[in-house]
Amino acid sequence: MLEYQVVFYLFGGNVKYLFVMITLLFLMLGCGPVSSTMEINKAEVEIRMAHRVKAAKKAPYHFYKAKAYLFKAKDERAYSDFKESSRFAKKAVELAQKAKLIAEKDESGYLEENNLKLSKDSTDNRDESVDIETKNNIERQKEEDEKKRNEVKELENNSDNLD
Repeated sequence: MLEYQVVFYLFGGNVKYLFVMITLLFLMLGCGPVSSTMEINKAEVEIRMAHRVKAAKKAPYHFYKAKAYLFKAKDERAYSDFKESSRFAKKAVELAQKAKLIAEKDESGYLEENNLKLSKDSTDNRDESVDIETKNNIERQKEEDEKKRNEVKELENNSDNLD
């Protein structure tokens, strides 16, 4: 009985106002757009936090998959499918947290110990060899084109001499 008297006193004796507030509270907590938007915001924050620890380079699979799930969550929200939107956003949060964890462990050398991190020199050498091969192919093609031009000029000169 005391609880009712306190509530009654707090709302100035207007019980109708109290019921309206309780109803609005329940509607807002169960409202699909509100809950999916909250989940999407959480996912965006987690992805930003993962980005700050360079998860895009150190844990690209989880980081970009989290971004894809976030994109899909926003897409589902745009089509008013709030349940699916929340589900995708929650999955994005999980993946972003996992990416962040992997990236943080990498700073302590965790990935280097397991040979999961590529050395910069090996990728640079591979890129240079590809560039050299491409340059060689271009030079070969230019030489072949020059030979063909010379042959065409010789044929034109020979045909002029015959006339």
